[in-house]
Amino acid sequence: MPSLTILGSLNTRPFAGDDLQILSLVQGFFRILQLCCLVIPLAANYYFDYSSGRNLTINGIPPWCPAYHDKDVGGYLILTIEDRENTKIERIDNTGIIIILSFFSVFIDLAWAGAVWSAASVGTPTETTTRDGYLRPLLWSKIFIINLFPAILFSYGIYAVDAQRRNNYGCGDEEPIYYPDDSVWFLFYSILIVSYAFELLIWAAVLVNKIVAFLRGPCFFGRSSARDKVHRYEILVGNFLRCLSLCYCFKKGGKNIKNRGELRDAAYALTDYVNNDTKMDIVFSDLYVGLKLLARIQKERRLDAMKHIASIAASFMSEEGDNDEGAEHVMNRESFLKSTLNKCSLRVMHSTRNMRSSVLTIQSKPLSEEYEVIERAILSNDNDNDRRALADGAHFVPHSVHIYHKIGHAVHDHPLCVHNATFAIPIDSLNDDRFYLKSIHGQESTKLIFASFLIGIHATVYAILADEVAKAIVISVRGTLSLEDVVVDLQCLPQELSEVGRKCDFEGSGHYCHSGILSRGKWMYEDIRKRRILHEVFSRGSPYENYDLVIVGHSLGAGCACILATMIRHKYPRLRCFAFEPPGCVYDEALCNFSESFITSFVRHDDIVPRLAPANADALRDEFFELLARVKIPKFKLFRDIRDIVNDDDLSRRNLAVLRATESTPRDTQYYQQLLTFRNERTEKDISNRSTSTKLYIPGKIIHLCDVNGDGSFYIPYWATRSEFNEIILSERMISDHSASPLVDILKNIRLDELYDSTKNHSMKFQNQFELIQDDNSHDQRRVVCFSTRQCGRNFVLSSIVTIAILLSFLVNNGCEFFYREAVVSRNGEKRNDPSTRIGFYGYEPLRCAAEGGCKGNNTVLEGARVCAPFPPAFEADGYMKASRAFSFVTMCLGCVSLVMSWFSTCLEFKVKAWRGLSIILLFTTASQGLVFLIFRTDLCTTSRNPLESTLPISAHCSVSVDGVIAACAGVCWFVAAAGACLMARKVGRTKANSL
Repeated sequence: MPSLTILGSLNTRPFAGDDLQILSLVQGFFRILQLCCLVIPLAANYYFDYSSGRNLTINGIPPWCPAYHDKDVGGYLILTIEDRENTKIERIDNTGIIIILSFFSVFIDLAWAGAVWSAASVGTPTETTTRDGYLRPLLWSKIFIINLFPAILFSYGIYAVDAQRRNNYGCGDEEPIYYPDDSVWFLFYSILIVSYAFELLIWAAVLVNKIVAFLRGPCFFGRSSARDKVHRYEILVGNFLRCLSLCYCFKKGGKNIKNRGELRDAAYALTDYVNNDTKMDIVFSDLYVGLKLLARIQKERRLDAMKHIASIAASFMSEEGDNDEGAEHVMNRESFLKSTLNKCSLRVMHSTRNMRSSVLTIQSKPLSEEYEVIERAILSNDNDNDRRALADGAHFVPHSVHIYHKIGHAVHDHPLCVHNATFAIPIDSLNDDRFYLKSIHGQESTKLIFASFLIGIHATVYAILADEVAKAIVISVRGTLSLEDVVVDLQCLPQELSEVGRKCDFEGSGHYCHSGILSRGKWMYEDIRKRRILHEVFSRGSPYENYDLVIVGHSLGAGCACILATMIRHKYPRLRCFAFEPPGCVYDEALCNFSESFITSFVRHDDIVPRLAPANADALRDEFFELLARVKIPKFKLFRDIRDIVNDDDLSRRNLAVLRATESTPRDTQYYQQLLTFRNERTEKDISNRSTSTKLYIPGKIIHLCDVNGDGSFYIPYWATRSEFNEIILSERMISDHSASPLVDILKNIRLDELYDSTKNHSMKFQNQFELIQDDNSHDQRRVVCFSTRQCGRNFVLSSIVTIAILLSFLVNNGCEFFYREAVVSRNGEKRNDPSTRIGFYGYEPLRCAAEGGCKGNNTVLEGARVCAPFPPAFEADGYMKASRAFSFVTMCLGCVSLVMSWFSTCLEFKVKAWRGLSIILLFTTASQGLVFLIFRTDLCTTSRNPLESTLPISAHCSVSVDGVIAACAGVCWFVAAAGACLMARKVGRTKANSL
């Protein structure tokens, strides 16, 4: 934050300069993945070809040509003192060049990623001057210098493949026996080349960035007008929703989104929310860390509030007699860190004065800088209104849930369902038993009278049901499910109700409603009126003429149910409406108070939707901007800090470690200057809009379902006020709490007659609530974060040793110079020295004549051919050779397991058993590595036959060669790693014992 300008209009948006640290990590991971999955396999295959002689050409003929096999290949590969003066053996090195350059490119890029990581760690998210000075030349070098390596590799790779194909793969006029392009290794090679081509897209991105910047300039689009910006936002949001509908193949709706003004309110609200003139230069990562940090700040405030209320509850419960001082306590705003608190997180107390259960909540005092603690009454079984409100809510909530899917599925194939759009039973069939919803569990006594499944900007899905248990006609309105519903949600500007009031015979002048919800309510009102459904159902002679009318809905459907209830209440005075988790911006305050006589809203714990009001969103935005300015550590450290689980007793210290005090915020940064300008503009707009703006709230009476334990096992219902939902709570469950299905069980399981005893038990535990929370979270709950363990440095050293050991073991297993063999051959009673050679597990180094003219006579000097060739077909491995091969294989397998475990120890906290298991594996690996030296007991090192020429008896002596020394070093590394794992197991065991 802000985005880094590289050159002219070329910048790093949508990433900030400190985000390049994450990008460098991604780049490094990509390079390591490229190295491990492509370069190293190709290098290993090249090494096998090199060691086995499969990449040798004889007189320029490669092994896939017929002419290659016309020669005595075995004789050429196993050279002895015979004359080979007309033979020229060479290697195919095209792949080798690519591999060498790829290794070089990988290491250069890893070094660059490390430099970017270090440079991006400088400064805080808002202090960018020094950091940008380091990053800018690094980005220049990446774009214009380092990317030359992928360009060279891509060009050379394409050229090498094309040249080989043009030359018929080196076979002249003959058809190759097989094509090297058909091998799996050529696929690896192709993927490697293509990966380099993708890296070159950065130049294309630079070009596109320039073109887009030019097209967005004033030469093509005027950008100064607020009206133009609203229009652009409208088009942007509309096109996004239309593209989303295409991705879902219109299964989630979207066919009715024409982008012809239905999103204008949303675009205007968005433009007003972010300001038209001043643009706060923030990026996506700022949103993530800022909101996560803000959620932690809110949690700290809630804990502070709980501690204060705990002290109030303790003194309140200790008092006897008629003491009214516990009902309301006024505190200074600074004691609650200048914000409102999460009311649901407050625990239950018991009043000894009136033997009633109650809950303490905190809310702002009107027109005051203070907070007040208010005692709210929990629903009582002794109160008829409380008992009926909860019972009716529990009974009618399934109707608001089933309208989403089950009702539509129940009548999908019914003959009365016209084009899957409407379902209506004939009026003379109201007594027909065929229309009960018997396929829906719990609705066997509910009859479906009418259902509309039309989806549009104004049309919505609703159903009219006859509930014979409750003796009520129920209108159930569906909530947000389609993209059209999302459009209606976004139409959040207030709309005046004077015209609707005149039409529906209620006082609408001066009252306001959510414009999208109002449009849906008017459509349902007209649809029901035209079809005369309610008129016929409640007509004289109807079986339901004495039934009550109930309107229910969830989420958006709850808001639509409220406005529909308000519109038809003059015709049905006994009407009741139950709004489950409605939006927080449905009615103005006066209309909310008016609707308390017939609307009851239910809100679950931290549900975000009832708190989504423009005023709450503005407060969240302002605090978010201020919080970013207070961050005092680099963003990557903040990432790690907010990802870790924080104990409640450590929360305040952790927040102080990453945030400055408000008065210490640096004011000379570009971000803070933008923030000051933004605040001034917002102040001017708020003053100018004060006379015309109207705040919207949750309608009717509100029952808040407070999750006391935080795990959904115990909910306390209490009567809440609208002012208690004046803050958006950022918690992990703010989305899940809006789900409709859990409400059915939650409301059904609340027993008011049992609530007193449960409340009393909870009140006894109230004073120790914080100790219980700390005990629950006292253990370390780390996620998998690289290099995040307490013993990270030691674990990294151990992992590095294991990595070195397995690389050495790999070289030993595939080499052909484990020992140096010297032998004396007995031939016709004469003894002579046999040419010495180097031998490995699966091959050996053949000999060739040292002289350039070839081999002349028996006294020709021989030398190693520097080629690892396989053993001749006549050679048979004895038991010691087979045992050495087996132990080498076991070493590789156990080494891979220990390698994975050792590197995971840098990311996860290993327990004692894990370290002990790792040490045992490493000890077995050490033993296996040592047992490979059984190869010195093979017949090749005693008395045997010559594997190179004949079966003449020989007396041989073997000494350690290069691979043998490497095997010894590998054994030492395995032993050191095993000892280190044992020490770690001992250290972790002691730490655990001390903690106990």
